[in-house]
Order: sequence, then C-alpha cells, then structure tokens
Amino acid sequence: MRYDDDKDPGTAALAAVAGLARSVEALTRDVAAMKTGLQQTASKTAVARLSDTVASLGTTVASFEDLLTRVTAKPNSRGKGTGSSDVEPVSWLRLPEDDESAVQAVLSELLPWMESTYLRYATSAESLPPCWLWHPEIVEELLWLMDAWTGAYHGPEASNKLVGDWHDRQRPGVARRIGEYAPSCDVLKHRDPAGQPAVVVPLAADADEFVTWWTTNRDANGPAPTAEQIKAGRPRGGLTAVPDTAGGQR
Repeated sequence: MRYDDDKDPGTAALAAVAGLARSVEALTRDVAAMKTGLQQTASKTAVARLSDTVASLGTTVASFEDLLTRVTAKPNSRGKGTGSSDVEPVSWLRLPEDDESAVQAVLSELLPWMESTYLRYATSAESLPPCWLWHPEIVEELLWLMDAWTGAYHGPEASNKLVGDWHDRQRPGVARRIGEYAPSCDVLKHRDPAGQPAVVVPLAADADEFVTWWTTNRDANGPAPTAEQIKAGRPRGGLTAVPDTAGGQR
C-alpha cells in the first residue's frame, strides 16, 4: 500500500479497501452475466472471457487479503507493530530489575543494530565512549534512536520524510548528547566507584522540612541550609570547608 506522507494511513487503507470492494462487486456482476450468456450460447469466446474474469477476481481478492494482513499486522517479539505509530517505546531505565530475559532481549536487538547502522557514521563512533554500557542514559538514547530508525525504514509508515529526519536531526542529536554525557570517559574510571549508588538525589533525606515550609509558609524563604547540606550540595572535588555567617570557616 502506498500513500502520501501527509495522508493518514488509516484513511488511505479505508480508501483502498473501498476501491477493492467496488472492483470485486463489478467483477461478480460480470461473472453472473456471463454465466447467463453461456447457458444460451456456450461459445469458446465467452468461456475464455469467463476464465480471464475469474483470474482477475482471484488477483483482486489476493490483493485485498494482503492489504488486510498489512493493516492488521501482528506485533513483533518486543510487542511492537511494524509501523512507527504502533511502536511501544522501550525504556532501558524502566526495564524490570528482576527480569534478566527482558534486558537480554533488548541488548540482543541493540548491539547488532549499533554494529550494522549506528557506528557506521563517523560522528557516532567518535562520540561513543568505550564504557557506554556503564551509562544507562546512553543506552536509553540508543534505544529510542534504533526504534526511530526502524519506523523510518520499515513498516507501512516508512517514508523518505522520516528517513531524512533521522539523518538530519535525530542521529546527530543523539551523537552530540552522548558526547556530552560522558566526555573523556573510559572503562577504568568506573573501577573505583563500583558497588556505590549510581544516583543519589541531593538532600532527599531532608525533604520533610521542605514539605513543612511549602505547606505552611511558602511565601517566605525556605529553611536555612545546614553545614552538612552545603557540603552535600557541592560538586565532586569542591571545597569541603563551609563558611560560617561571619565569613570564616567551620
């Protein structure tokens, strides 16, 4: 089935089905009329015409069945349809923690795609750090980019418009962000913090006092930070001394 990029796929499918239905109806009338004629004449010409008509009807029915198959395509192994509108996005960050098979299934698709497609582009290969699997944000970016590529190239919604968008905007954007996520990172840098929490929400343990402030006195400034909160809020490698209110340190 072909249709214009600006035309809704559902509308295009319905129009095609309606056209096929009209063709089938017309051919059915022709067959009935010819059968009536054959009863009277039974000429060789009429028999040949009937044979051609039946063959044409079979082709039309086959096209009709093929159309229905593609319009109602079953989801693939990841629960996604063949068109980009049917894709259920998969998030690396939200995969079940106790389902090793789900994680394995995602990587079994991502790794071959990276080798065959993503890393074929120089800017993609240059920005991808060798420790990319240690960075869930990078895996997340690659997953959605792979799904976008699949939607652009395969399925009933594939189009040059989507392919162009993937090349011009989506892939370069992901490559740029990956370079920003892990500049100059390598595998050895992940050795020392192994086993430590990967993400710590700053001041999460002190949230209660902010609940009180926001529910009782939000028109005033928030609670004054403690020395421990100031230290916790500083970037890694920053100064550990905390100034007191008189300008000294404590």
